[in-house]
Amino acid sequence: MQDAPPFKDFYDRSVIPVGEKDRTILGRSHHGEGGVYEAVTHWLIALIWYEDDTAEGWKVSVYPVCRNKPFWLVAPFYESNSLYSFDIALKLSRILEEHSQKDMLTARLFYQELRKLDVSPIRVSLNYENLS
Repeated sequence: MQDAPPFKDFYDRSVIPVGEKDRTILGRSHHGEGGVYEAVTHWLIALIWYEDDTAEGWKVSVYPVCRNKPFWLVAPFYESNSLYSFDIALKLSRILEEHSQKDMLTARLFYQELRKLDVSPIRVSLNYENLS
């Protein structure tokens, strides 16, 4: 089970309906995960404050939202590995928002662009190898 994010400093930016292209790719790439991704209706884009002994900053996460499940029970579709200042995290969240509104959040080219922005490797819950 996915741990709940730290809600103390959790700022949801926007909830955006999942487009048909993204829904199709999610369904094909996560086939066999109990149908969780087939029930996704919206993306929740959020900024989350993290801190520990070595670093602090904002992560940007995109949660798939289902009708009958709290969003934190499903792993984030996208989560930045780097910690950012609030301004940079907000800009990244706007880029994610634009791509989700264009029904392109699951597009491969989009993740090539994200890799240029995020210094460390990004974690994406999308398995392109399973797509036919």
